[in-house]
Amino acid sequence: MRHTTILALIAIAGCFGREPEREPDPRIADRTRPLILVTHSTEPPSSYVDASGEYAGHDIELARRIAKKMGRDLVIESVEFNEIMPRLKAGTADMGISTITITEARSRDVNFSTPYSTEGACFLYKAGHRKPLMSEIFSFRIGVEADTIGDLYLCRHGCDPLPFKLLGDAIEALEKDEVDAIFFDISALRAVAAESGGRLIVTPLETRDGYGVAVDKRRPDVLEAANAVIAEGRAR
Repeated sequence: MRHTTILALIAIAGCFGREPEREPDPRIADRTRPLILVTHSTEPPSSYVDASGEYAGHDIELARRIAKKMGRDLVIESVEFNEIMPRLKAGTADMGISTITITEARSRDVNFSTPYSTEGACFLYKAGHRKPLMSEIFSFRIGVEADTIGDLYLCRHGCDPLPFKLLGDAIEALEKDEVDAIFFDISALRAVAAESGGRLIVTPLETRDGYGVAVDKRRPDVLEAANAVIAEGRAR
């Protein structure tokens, strides 16, 4: 009898020690529900609005391929960059694609796909001006887009960067000599330099980052589709 009681208590304790199983998210089963993408659409060539008013860019095309893989319509919502993670965590969006660097801290709030691109950040500065060097970063006025990995990276290297809400605002400040350089993703800065007619110069990469699709943790179906599309792209 005593052994039976002990076994019963162990069984009860085991039940209390286990986390309750979560019900599958209803968005998974509802095939009529579109996928909601949140992106910061001010950064060509990755995510932007083209001359016809349509969303365009590498990140947008990736999102469209993921939606097609899942047989879902896609709804694109442009938000500030620092709103992407909260939207996914709250479950009001399914995925975020906007050259989002995969980090351990962010992975606590969202799931990340395998990297779809591996690039990083660099400096953009005016031709004929002093080239920014990370070893002398404290002596430069560096503009960054607020709340990005580049912002944090510069702070860790002894710089007190000037944060801007949009990359375009930072570029305007550079043109007016209000900052000495900009630190941002190299793909976006290359596009800016190419349009400048040689007035603006990009430096080699300072960081090497992996960009991933950020996915609501309740949407394993979206994560699976994103990884499949990324793998297919590498196989081409």
